[in-house]
Amino acid sequence: MNHHHPYMYYPWPYYGYPYGPYAAPLSHMKVPQELAVDAASSPKTAFIGGLTNVSLSLEYLKTGTTPSIKISITESGATTTWDITTIPDSYQVKENFASVSPGAEIEIDVADCMARLRWCEVICC
Repeated sequence: MNHHHPYMYYPWPYYGYPYGPYAAPLSHMKVPQELAVDAASSPKTAFIGGLTNVSLSLEYLKTGTTPSIKISITESGATTTWDITTIPDSYQVKENFASVSPGAEIEIDVADCMARLRWCEVICC
């Protein structure tokens, strides 16, 4: 008899959620993270935690005449930098623009705009 053991196979869909041989154990969960910054609080840093690589998404909005965003990601001793200097007047989103591993440090620096990096970390509970 199946007593909802987290590693057992369940036919799909099972109560609306696809449990299966490749599903994460029930003790794992995704925790949303964000790093929000504006010109007054810039720059800001954070580090990536969790058990797996994460995909970064960036949201930004122009608030002045000469907006810019600089994102630096340091992992394994190397730094990658993105500079965005052409920012339209409307709200913008760049989804999944970078994959980052746990332990990496992120810095975001902005001028004349506000920006928010978002990602989800998988943790064990």
